Amino acid sequence: MEEVKPTSVNPVIESPQENPPSVTIEAKVETEVKTYTRYEEAISPPKERASSDTTIFRGALMITNLCFGVTIFTFAIRASYFGLCWLIVTGAIVGLITYWTIMRGIIASSKCVEDDFSELTEKLLGGKTRFFLNVIIIVYTYAVMMMFMALIYSLFGRFIYSSGFTKKYSDYENFEDEIWQKAYVKFPVYVGLTLGLCFMCLIRDMDKLNFSAYIGVFSVIYSLFVVLVQCHDYYKDSKTRYYIESDENTHANWFNIKKAFTKDLEFFKGVAALFTANACHPGVFPIFVGFKYQKDGLKKMRYATIIGVLTITLLYILSMIISFVTNPYQPEDVIIYRKSKGGKDIAMTIAKLMVTLSIIFTYPGTYFSLRLSIANSFTKGHISTKFNIILTFVSCYICSAVASIYDKILNYLSYIGGFLTVFMCYLIPILMYIKTTGKPMTYWKNLLELIGAIFLCVVGFVGGIVTIIDDAT
Repeated sequence: MEEVKPTSVNPVIESPQENPPSVTIEAKVETEVKTYTRYEEAISPPKERASSDTTIFRGALMITNLCFGVTIFTFAIRASYFGLCWLIVTGAIVGLITYWTIMRGIIASSKCVEDDFSELTEKLLGGKTRFFLNVIIIVYTYAVMMMFMALIYSLFGRFIYSSGFTKKYSDYENFEDEIWQKAYVKFPVYVGLTLGLCFMCLIRDMDKLNFSAYIGVFSVIYSLFVVLVQCHDYYKDSKTRYYIESDENTHANWFNIKKAFTKDLEFFKGVAALFTANACHPGVFPIFVGFKYQKDGLKKMRYATIIGVLTITLLYILSMIISFVTNPYQPEDVIIYRKSKGGKDIAMTIAKLMVTLSIIFTYPGTYFSLRLSIANSFTKGHISTKFNIILTFVSCYICSAVASIYDKILNYLSYIGGFLTVFMCYLIPILMYIKTTGKPMTYWKNLLELIGAIFLCVVGFVGGIVTIIDDAT
């Protein structure tokens, strides 16, 4: 293989400052024609599909969709520790961090003529760093799949209870203790759900599941709309049930961030969860392909990133407000777990079903990322049909087994954000950017970038450690 400088297509350069003429990074031209089995073809990066006419609006929508997920339902309990106003400020700051780190990775990509996150990492930081990144992505994806399984089972149980099929139980906790958490119910339900998910994960063409993104967005918007419409009634009911004037623990926390810095250090766990909520960086690189060879492509990608990150940040802030105000005196871990204030809540029951279905249809896409990372790390991008089937069933059932034992959704978010997201989404993009500046690591601007990335890693890591201690004690 011969290394040559690209001559037919030049990378987009936004300004001389961001691409010094002293930096020359060569791109490898692959001439070998490869053939694939059906599953090797399925896991191959579809670079030939990259659209050159991507618009700013479409790019922003794709970035928003990367972040849009079930995390949006978990902010109420965080607000009770941070104080709603301080949680909003923290969410806005994490949004700015997300924009900063996304653009650092994209600028590095534009200078290197490389569209794949993993390959870009190898080109700039070496093969060992690429292997480390792929391991991080593999562990991250397994953790997300475990969290999804725990959510599916929990929401499915709450949907059954809310539907009125279990009238003899006084509340959901009673139904859970008496029926839903019993091994003779849990085992067959998990086995059946996982079997169905395994067959979905074996689908060759993931494009057939593109509709899952629309289901997910619609289910989240519908659920938040239900919470918003019912907010006033549930606020009054919550105050009647839980508020005691003489007991500060029952008061709504609007401004007091001190509660986030008690011995439990909820601040760090909450920030780590916000890191998870904004973890979209690996998926942004394929979006940039649609802008990369357009005129002013980097500038258009910057605008798309600003709009996309701003949109998801505003949606998160909206969710924080309406989720917390619904029940500020005793908020639920997940807002759609909310107890009915009396009688059937048909609208919320439908929301639980829709969110459950959206997670089920999202699961295969998450597994697809896992399969691709495993193939790139251990089988040089090739995977046989037999191995794919074995990998699918083993991975899905391992995730289900763990989820059936450990189902703390909030802690999953803190673990993922604290130990995985900070490296995958913050440290590695910053290191790649520094590598392409043409300046030494000790250059003051590069030092500031590096210190910022390390600081985020420390904050996330503390959040993960605190969560481990919380589980242990």
